[in-house]
Amino acid sequence: MKLDYLKEWFERNIEREGTFEIGAGIPPTPSAVAPVSSQNVELLDTRIAFGQFVALWRRNKGWNAERLASAAGIDPEEVLQIEYDPHALPEPDAVYKLAKVFELSPRPLLELAGLVVGRTPHLREEAIRFAARSESIKALTETERQAFEAFVATLAELKD
Repeated sequence: MKLDYLKEWFERNIEREGTFEIGAGIPPTPSAVAPVSSQNVELLDTRIAFGQFVALWRRNKGWNAERLASAAGIDPEEVLQIEYDPHALPEPDAVYKLAKVFELSPRPLLELAGLVVGRTPHLREEAIRFAARSESIKALTETERQAFEAFVATLAELKD
C-alpha cells in the first residue's frame, strides 16, 4: 500500500497529536485519552461521507483531483484534503464551488463538511450509510454506483 500524502498533511497531523505518546500495541494511559464530544464524532462522520462523495463523484466522471480542482477553481491540494482528511475543515468557498460543479445545492454539502449547523436529520444517517457502503477502489462497483446515485438524489432533493 502506498500513501500519497503531502509533507504538510503529516506536519498538520503531528501538531494535532500534541504531547501524547503514540505507540503500536501500547494501550493509552487514561490521562492520554482526550474526551470526545458527540458533536465532534458527528462532524467526523459527515466529513468522511463528504470526502467519499467528492472522491466518488470525481471517479464516476473519470476525473483526477487536478481536473476537479481546475473545474471548481480551487487548489488540487484542497480536493485531496477533502477526500482524505476528515479532520480538515474545508473553506466554505471551496464547498460552494464544488457544489456548482456537482450541480447541487451548496447547503447539504456545507452541512456534510461541518460548516453549517445541521438542519436535516436524515442527511447524517444517509451520509453514514453512503460512506459505509463505499470503498476506495479504482473503478466504481455496481453497489457503489447505486449508493452514489441514491446519495446524489438525496442531496439534489435538499434545497437552500
